[in-house]
Amino acid sequence: MKEDRQETVYEIADLAYHTLVLMAEMGIELAAIRQELAKRHVVDKKVKQERMQ
Repeated sequence: MKEDRQETVYEIADLAYHTLVLMAEMGIELAAIRQELAKRHVVDKKVKQERMQ
Protein backbone atom coordinates (compact mmCIF):
# COMPACT_ATOMS: atom_id res chain seq x y z
CA MET A 1 0.00 0.00 0.00
CA LYS A 2 1.28 3.40 -0.90
CA GLU A 3 1.78 5.96 1.82
CA ASP A 4 -0.61 8.22 -0.04
CA ARG A 5 -3.55 9.32 2.11
CA GLN A 6 -5.86 9.88 -0.86
CA GLU A 7 -5.12 6.40 -2.21
CA THR A 8 -5.91 4.93 1.21
CA VAL A 9 -9.21 6.85 1.35
CA TYR A 10 -10.04 5.52 -2.14
CA GLU A 11 -9.33 1.91 -1.11
CA ILE A 12 -11.34 2.20 2.14
CA ALA A 13 -14.27 3.69 0.21
CA ASP A 14 -14.09 0.78 -2.25
CA LEU A 15 -14.08 -1.74 0.61
CA ALA A 16 -17.00 0.02 2.33
CA TYR A 17 -19.03 0.08 -0.91
CA HIS A 18 -18.57 -3.63 -1.55
CA THR A 19 -19.31 -4.45 2.09
CA LEU A 20 -22.57 -2.48 1.94
CA VAL A 21 -23.56 -4.21 -1.32
CA LEU A 22 -22.95 -7.62 0.27
CA MET A 23 -24.90 -6.62 3.35
CA ALA A 24 -27.84 -5.54 1.19
CA GLU A 25 -27.76 -8.77 -0.82
CA MET A 26 -27.67 -10.88 2.36
CA GLY A 27 -30.29 -8.81 4.20
CA ILE A 28 -27.83 -7.94 6.96
CA GLU A 29 -28.65 -4.77 8.87
CA LEU A 30 -26.10 -2.50 10.47
CA ALA A 31 -27.51 -3.42 13.88
CA ALA A 32 -26.28 -7.00 13.39
CA ILE A 33 -22.77 -5.71 12.71
CA ARG A 34 -22.91 -3.47 15.78
CA GLN A 35 -23.99 -6.43 17.92
CA GLU A 36 -21.13 -8.57 16.62
CA LEU A 37 -18.59 -5.83 17.31
CA ALA A 38 -20.01 -5.31 20.81
CA LYS A 39 -19.48 -9.02 21.54
CA ARG A 40 -15.83 -8.66 20.53
CA HIS A 41 -15.14 -5.69 22.79
CA VAL A 42 -13.93 -7.51 25.88
CA VAL A 43 -11.55 -5.96 28.40
CA ASP A 44 -10.76 -9.06 30.43
CA LYS A 45 -9.04 -11.94 28.58
CA LYS A 46 -10.59 -14.50 30.92
CA VAL A 47 -14.06 -13.27 30.03
CA LYS A 48 -13.12 -13.42 26.35
CA GLN A 49 -11.94 -17.02 26.69
CA GLU A 50 -15.15 -17.97 28.50
CA ARG A 51 -17.24 -16.42 25.74
CA MET A 52 -15.33 -18.33 23.06
CA GLN A 53 -16.07 -21.73 24.64
